[in-house]
Amino acid sequence: MENNLIPVEAICAYHHVEIKFIQSLEDFGLIQTTVKKKSAFLPIDELNKLELYLRLAHDLEINLEGIHAVSHLLNQVQHMQDKIISLQNELNYYKQLNQHH
Repeated sequence: MENNLIPVEAICAYHHVEIKFIQSLEDFGLIQTTVKKKSAFLPIDELNKLELYLRLAHDLEINLEGIHAVSHLLNQVQHMQDKIISLQNELNYYKQLNQHH
């Protein structure tokens, strides 16, 4: 599992962002870090979310509350897209059954 963790300090240095920003994202429940030996690490599967939030904050100058709202809306859109795919698959299944009869 340690191979799947990135030190938060390294992320902050690479992206030129303060650790406080990462902590704030975690406080808002947007990302999850792991603490090992008094150092914070970000699971690698959280990196894409973090980079999205960094772009929202830096490029679009969206504050933490706005990032939280955008994240919530993106999750809803993803859920709806998943539901549409599921319904399309179900519809295709019934269309195929109907063609065989």
